[in-house]
Amino acid sequence: MYEAFSTSCIGSSHLKHDKDIEDRTAHYTNAKMSLAVVADGHGADECFRSAKGAEIAVKCAIKAMHDFITELEPLFTVRFFHKSEPPSQEEFDKLLANLVKHIIAQWHDQMEQHYKTEPFTAEDLEKTGGKYREKFEAGTDYYKAYGTTLIAAAVTQKYWFGLHIGDGRLTALYKDGTFDQPVPWDDNCFLNRTSSICDDDAAESARFYVSLHKEKEPLAALFLCSDGVDDNYPVEKNEEHLYKLYRTIALTFAEDGFYSTCKQLKDLTQNFATKGKGDDTSIAGIIDMDAVKAAAPVWRKQAADEEEA
Repeated sequence: MYEAFSTSCIGSSHLKHDKDIEDRTAHYTNAKMSLAVVADGHGADECFRSAKGAEIAVKCAIKAMHDFITELEPLFTVRFFHKSEPPSQEEFDKLLANLVKHIIAQWHDQMEQHYKTEPFTAEDLEKTGGKYREKFEAGTDYYKAYGTTLIAAAVTQKYWFGLHIGDGRLTALYKDGTFDQPVPWDDNCFLNRTSSICDDDAAESARFYVSLHKEKEPLAALFLCSDGVDDNYPVEKNEEHLYKLYRTIALTFAEDGFYSTCKQLKDLTQNFATKGKGDDTSIAGIIDMDAVKAAAPVWRKQAADEEEA
C-alpha cells in the first residue's frame, strides 16, 4: 500500500526581501492511487503572481491525474493487462502527452478566471519592468505573471508515471538498493533559467515517464523536490547526493514510521530553506512502507560500505 506526503517551507531569502512563499505542494491517496505534486513559482519580478500560479498548478494536476487514472482503469485492465504483449512506449507517451495538455489547459482556464476577478493593480505593475510591464498594462501576456514549474507523479496498483515541466528533481528508489531519475532532464533549465507551465511551448517541453509493475520492480519510494533542495548540492554529483538524502529519509520511514517521518520532513525542509541556499523548499513523495522496511538492510549496508570506503 502506497502513501503520499508533501511539505513546503518559505526560504530565508524570501523573508529577507519580504516575499511570500512561492512553492506549493499537494498529495492524495485512496485505495487505487497515490499522487504527489510540487510546483515552484518563479521568482522573477514579472512573476509577481507565481504563488497563485503554483497553487493553481498543483490543484489542476491532482484533479487531472485522479480523473485520468479513474477513466483509464477499464482500458488499462481490459486492453493492456489482458494481452500477452505490454503496451508500447508510443501508446503510453500519447496518453501522457494528452494528460499534460489537459493540465496546462486547465491551468490557463483557472489562471484566466483569477486574472479577470482580480486584474493587475498599479501596485502590481510597479513590481515589474521592461517589456512585460508594457504588455501587462496593455492586457496581454498576463499569464506570465503566474509562471511556475510543475512536477507530478502517480502510483497505481499496476503502474506509475511522472510528469515534469521546468526544474526540480524526481528520484525513484527501489528495493534492490538502486535508484534513478527516470524523467528526462530539460536542458533549457540551467542557472536561473527554467521552463515553465506558462511558456507557449509548455506541452512540447514537458517530459514524462511511465513504468509497468509487471515489467520493472515496483517502486519502494518516489521523491519530488523543488530546486530549494537540489541546488544545495554540486551539479556534477547532484544525483548521488540526492540519492543519499532520500535513502536516509526512506530509512527513517522504515524505522520511525510514516507519520513521525512526515513531521521530521517539515524540519528538514525548514533546514534547507533557512540554512542552505535560502530558497523556498518543497519535498513531496509516494512511499510503500512494506517495501522500505524490506529494503532497509540493503540501504544500511550501502551506507556502511560508503563510510568505510
